[in-house]
Amino acid sequence: GNKPIIGALLAEMKKAESLIWISTAYFYPSGKVLKSLRKAAQRGVDVRVLVPGPYTDHPSVRFAGRSWYSTLLKDNVRIYEYQPRMLHMKLALVDDWCSVGSCNFDRWNLRWNLEANMEIIDGEFSRNVEAMLVNDFAQSIEYTLNLWKQRPWSEKVREYFWKYVGLILNRLTNQ
Repeated sequence: GNKPIIGALLAEMKKAESLIWISTAYFYPSGKVLKSLRKAAQRGVDVRVLVPGPYTDHPSVRFAGRSWYSTLLKDNVRIYEYQPRMLHMKLALVDDWCSVGSCNFDRWNLRWNLEANMEIIDGEFSRNVEAMLVNDFAQSIEYTLNLWKQRPWSEKVREYFWKYVGLILNRLTNQ
């Protein structure tokens, strides 16, 4: 299955020293990924998550994933929603380690899809990926906790509705 992909990501996040930047098309993280992101940010690692903004092919997954923003923002995880067009990139950059491929690092992807990622450990490659992501962050809305709290109540309702639909589906599929 996809256990080696998520296992490698979790292992790298645990030993991260400077940065963890993840870009994913579908942000519906497992409890282990959430915990690792939060712990890394708490110990001073620059943790950023880049996800789709208004242009997405699965709005329900977008709303479900947004239901975890408050928790992440409280622990200093920086969250960016890409604005210009659809974002379908799937990569993780942890210091000089990079994983790029088809895996979204989310609970659905890891359960039902056959994925393939490539791990690259190379300083120059990592700096190029970092520069690319900095450009993408500049084209995104960065949510702060204060800005996040100001969103309309209608969005909050959709977020929690889709979060719980996802959690129910997880239980039904024994995940």
